[in-house]
Amino acid sequence: MSSTSLPQSASLSRIPSLDGLRALSIFLVVALHTLQRYSLTHHVSVGWYALFNGENGVFIFFEISGFLITSLLLQEHEKRGSISLRGFYLRRAFRILPPLYLYIGIVVLLGLAGRILLTRIDILSAMFFFHNISGTDVMWSLEHLWSISAEEQFYLVWPFVLVYCLRRPGRAGRMAASVGPIAVILASPVLRVVLSRSHNPAIHHFGIDFFKFDFIMFGCLVALLQHAPRFEAVYRAATRRWWVAPALIAIFSVLTARFQNYFDLPIGYTLNGAAVAVFLLWCTRNPQSTVGRVLNWKPIAQIGVLSYSIYIWQTLFLHANNAQIFGAQPGFLHWISSFPGNWVSILVAASLSYYLIEQPSLQLRARVIRALHVYSASRTIRNA
Repeated sequence: MSSTSLPQSASLSRIPSLDGLRALSIFLVVALHTLQRYSLTHHVSVGWYALFNGENGVFIFFEISGFLITSLLLQEHEKRGSISLRGFYLRRAFRILPPLYLYIGIVVLLGLAGRILLTRIDILSAMFFFHNISGTDVMWSLEHLWSISAEEQFYLVWPFVLVYCLRRPGRAGRMAASVGPIAVILASPVLRVVLSRSHNPAIHHFGIDFFKFDFIMFGCLVALLQHAPRFEAVYRAATRRWWVAPALIAIFSVLTARFQNYFDLPIGYTLNGAAVAVFLLWCTRNPQSTVGRVLNWKPIAQIGVLSYSIYIWQTLFLHANNAQIFGAQPGFLHWISSFPGNWVSILVAASLSYYLIEQPSLQLRARVIRALHVYSASRTIRNA
């Protein structure tokens, strides 16, 4: 089967603890955005920002994406001897696009109703995944979609790199593929500092806020190198005390809250990315530990399952400017846009999106994949 052959079915087993880590990630994001709104009218100490570091939530999401996608593609290659790029993009499209485009459609309708300012570049950049490099961020209702753009850019490039590198047999293919993530991880601190010093506002903004591809690459690198003897030796040393990695993440959060870009850009993001990678791998390998049991507890895991839809919808209910939609006067609409009603509203919106949009889309995906397999088999018989 060639790299552009028909897709495999989604039969690969779920990796333990990832849904629980997604739940942790989305909690940090929602908590930070809630804190930021609260801080507009109240004093908030640095310690609270260190505790509810929403950036760490995004970073965990990024590393999960890199780790999961790379692991699944490697499993497919080991099972079939190749990777179906067409299958990969088919699965991603059915998974990512329907909930996202539903949200953007609702935002556009609110704009047409005069409740939200609409700008063409923000809408197009969110729809076609260049929101992080568009140089504009006028629509507050779409500002959070920069991270989805970064992930989709990763999806557009990384599978092709992996297919090319895995032409080499055995571990040589994985080692060749690992060169890319290592290069991105090493170059990112330098590029962040250089870009942040640019006098061009768009480039400066990108360097400070959006150049974080190395977190995705940390996840890819762990997936590529795990089980290699040297990597496993480093991993054992790093996890001899399992709590060291999360403790370092907490320390880095304090340093970030205190020193911000002076710490993050040159070294902080890189150190944090390494600590998150170690902790992520430890969690997937220790589901029976106390931490693992918490992460895999069904209510926690279910929040992780909903995390994509929660992330998409949370800004609409959390942002301080949402009074444009819901109004500022006391009443039901104001309740659903202010704490704690906004948390309930996010969960309701995410659940509706998951069960009415995501699940039917995944069911349709399964039917399409089965139909393509039947079509492929019939062509093979006819050509035999």
